[in-house]
Amino acid sequence: MAEKTLQVQVVTPYEMFFDGPVEMVVVTSKDGELGVMPGHTPVIAALTPGEVRLKIDNEWLVLCATNGYAEIGPELTMIVVNAAEWPDQIDVRRAEKSLARAEKRLKDPLATAQDKTHAKHASGRAKARLKIAARHGEAAQHYLYKTENTAN
Repeated sequence: MAEKTLQVQVVTPYEMFFDGPVEMVVVTSKDGELGVMPGHTPVIAALTPGEVRLKIDNEWLVLCATNGYAEIGPELTMIVVNAAEWPDQIDVRRAEKSLARAEKRLKDPLATAQDKTHAKHASGRAKARLKIAARHGEAAQHYLYKTENTAN
């Protein structure tokens, strides 16, 4: 009999952000979204800033994660990222300011290659935060939303 849940851990340098059983997890990888269910073939995926969705009791818990990697196995998926936050914790004004600074650095002809690389990463993080906040942030009463018309 197949397992119905998969243990997922979301780890940052500062804390164990999430640790619990889920029916499915969807991460934002360099190759696009990757969905993982119990029994998944082992794989390691490079993650980019974006949503991590955790399906628990047929509802989705959404969080924002930065760059990192996911170590995926049949019983455990460990997501290691530089930072993670719930949508209602995202400081939209701070993300907007960060995006503006990053875009200014990217256009600066005097910026070094390293400055531009840092700015590109900062821009990606800020865009992910703003997108997730717009979808699931303070406007939503909670970051859980019901699954509608899904196959699984």
